[in-house]
Amino acid sequence: MTLTQATWNCAKVMLSLTLPLQQILKPSEERNTHHFCNQQSIQILKKDGWAKEALLFQTYLNALNAGSTWCDRGFKNISHYYDHSAKTGLWHGPDAPSECDYYFKCAVEQWRRGKQEKALFYLGAASHIMQDLCVPHHAAGLIFKGHKYFEDWARNNFHDFTTDCNGLYNLSREPGDWVKKNASFSFTYLPQVTEEHEPSVEQAARSLLKRAQRSTAGFLLFFLQVVTK
Repeated sequence: MTLTQATWNCAKVMLSLTLPLQQILKPSEERNTHHFCNQQSIQILKKDGWAKEALLFQTYLNALNAGSTWCDRGFKNISHYYDHSAKTGLWHGPDAPSECDYYFKCAVEQWRRGKQEKALFYLGAASHIMQDLCVPHHAAGLIFKGHKYFEDWARNNFHDFTTDCNGLYNLSREPGDWVKKNASFSFTYLPQVTEEHEPSVEQAARSLLKRAQRSTAGFLLFFLQVVTK
């Protein structure tokens, strides 16, 4: 059975009602890999010569992080997958590129209405999805097979893989394509992260965490280029 985008939009409303249950199943985490990537992307922009833009995002960092956290709640994260081989979402449902594109368009619309904080909230949601595709399991449509181990390991060790320069810019003029490009990159690391083997996971995380930080910097700048053109 294929879940259409229209059905998924209705389902998201219903799933949001399960938030109290999900909070029990998935406790809040003090260390947040997505928030780390957002903060580092701002440092990258600054180091790469985009100081004015970096200051704007620093001002709205709380909104970015709030949107990032929100889009993982209510089981909305089932649409944060994109099988790089099959070109489909999880269970052939809504896929990550489409979901990222949706939130990005919401961000652009809010910005043009003069609601910058709300715009950055939605941009945080779009960025979260793009960052998720730096996880090989998200790029292969895999919920298990080392998925939790890899994400837990990355969350506990991300400060060892900090980068503050050389953002990835101009990857595409379409938001969803940024997701696809990250999926293409991370998919090649899948054999290294399907087992709970720390040396191979560390090797993969070294490249994938840096990719997440650098692509986020480019994605944030891309947003400003869209809303100011």
